[in-house]
Amino acid sequence: MKKIMTSIILAVFCLTFSGCFAEKSDGVKLINGKPEWFYHPSDGSKIGGVGVSGIHVDGKTGQKTLAMQRALEEIARQMGVKVQSYSSLKSVSDSSGSAVSGESSSFFTVDGNEVKARIKAMWEDSYSGELYIWMVTE
Repeated sequence: MKKIMTSIILAVFCLTFSGCFAEKSDGVKLINGKPEWFYHPSDGSKIGGVGVSGIHVDGKTGQKTLAMQRALEEIARQMGVKVQSYSSLKSVSDSSGSAVSGESSSFFTVDGNEVKARIKAMWEDSYSGELYIWMVTE
């Protein structure tokens, strides 16, 4: 009887433990805990990019928007992007304390080309809450 119980406990432990190291998550093949397309975003002759966003103050909508923006920036970078950046930092102090305000903007253009892409896949890391979006040019 003791051997049977030990065998059952060992079998349950093995099944539980092997589930922790599964290579699939919601039908997505994972490599080092990330979707395989994270490492190879281009799809044949089409340029691809992956955007990642952590938990966002504007909820899922803000998280998705930020991840899409990052994926598009990655695609534009691969197409030969021209980046223009502007930063301004202002510091004011008086007897009551100090305040710092700042402004930062980035603009990117691709010579004569419009960046058009569609979402190919989305995946959320259930542990960290990060959202991964894979976009590919049309």
